[in-house]
Amino acid sequence: MGRRGWVAAAVLCGCGGASSEADGPVDAAAPDAAAAPDAAEPCGPGTEPHADAGCGTQPAAWGERAVAGRWYAGDLHVHATGASNDTGGDSPPEDIKAVAVERGLDFVLLTDHSNSTGSDPSTRDELPELFNRGPEFPYWERAAELSDPTFLMIDGNELSPVAEPPNASRGHVGCAPRDLAAFDWRGVVFTDRPMSAVTGGEALAQARAAGCFTTVNHAYSPAIWINYDWTDRDYDALEVWNGGAGFDLYDRMVVEAWACDLSQGRRVVGVGGSDNHRVHIEPPGTTLDPPLGQPVTWVWAADLTWPAIVAGLDAGRVAVGDTGAPLELDVYGADRAWLAMSGGEFAAADGRWLRVRGALAEAPARARVLRVYRVAAGGCDDRRAADSVMPPVSGMTVVHEQPVAEAGALDVFVAVEAAAGDAFLALVEPPRPALNERHAAIANPVFAR
Repeated sequence: MGRRGWVAAAVLCGCGGASSEADGPVDAAAPDAAAAPDAAEPCGPGTEPHADAGCGTQPAAWGERAVAGRWYAGDLHVHATGASNDTGGDSPPEDIKAVAVERGLDFVLLTDHSNSTGSDPSTRDELPELFNRGPEFPYWERAAELSDPTFLMIDGNELSPVAEPPNASRGHVGCAPRDLAAFDWRGVVFTDRPMSAVTGGEALAQARAAGCFTTVNHAYSPAIWINYDWTDRDYDALEVWNGGAGFDLYDRMVVEAWACDLSQGRRVVGVGGSDNHRVHIEPPGTTLDPPLGQPVTWVWAADLTWPAIVAGLDAGRVAVGDTGAPLELDVYGADRAWLAMSGGEFAAADGRWLRVRGALAEAPARARVLRVYRVAAGGCDDRRAADSVMPPVSGMTVVHEQPVAEAGALDVFVAVEAAAGDAFLALVEPPRPALNERHAAIANPVFAR
């Protein structure tokens, strides 16, 4: 606390949860510009905390978020029967939609493996006659039929090269078609075989050339062959939470890689995906069978259309979690004017308060910690390499933390004095990573210029 860039003067108030519209803070306990470092005092709605004088009357209202939209809940990593060879036969698109709607999702991206799609999804054998055949998007038309004004299903892909023997990293790359009207879904055939011939970076380049919003999925994993080999860094997003084994040590390693990208000035988006292969698995699932929608990727978008969702992803207006609400991050000036939300930037000289909002639908079995991190420009010791599974040392520092043990709303303010080039993100996470941890949330960063 108290390091360059941030002063940890925070206030936790049970006075409002995560907003779902562009409607600025209302009746929130709000900090005063004179609050002292390291002071924390709960105050009721309509009051303002003062480190030295208790709670006073709240002055002018906080500015409204100047980005029209609302949060939409989705799953960006889902496998369907008939297009992936390990779904157990119980995940047709119709069932995926039914379960997704039941669990409150607004959109789903099908990401079936390129190595089995269109070939023979009933076998896992490496048969040369089946390599690189396509079609890669067999549910394109069915997904469009299942979409309506209240739900989107998009047919994407997960490019899946592998080494022989499978003891070296290659990686899996998620493809979300950007422009549904222009995307050549009939003509695209991804090359991922023969084994050892295609790197993860080459798969990424194929997805990028095809017109995909590209995501490196589960970049770190106990299964070495699906770790990413870092041979190309021009991805749009990193999957900072893969549903298998909950929010675990390997997801936390990806967070370090993400922060390293941010420290290098890259606007990489942090997303999540369940990696569900059997849609009827009930929450919380098991280590190898994560349920659909765990975690959720929340996207702030103008409406529930695919162009609007893609625009929200590109802008980094994204949160990831399984707590029942997005973890929101906003920056305000000393005059209480709203300056930026996740994915946005603000003038370093103008930023005064960071606000973190969210909610836990249920109390976790073990207390969680809300941590606010600062990512300094150029602060990463980048150890990523094709022949290594060692994560980088991001250099991000904790500038505020507090326990989160109860169900309910979070509304936290942290005083800010930002330096140009800084990025700031927030996580609700286990105190220490472990297997099968739930009740976590991630807010994409804001950027100081």
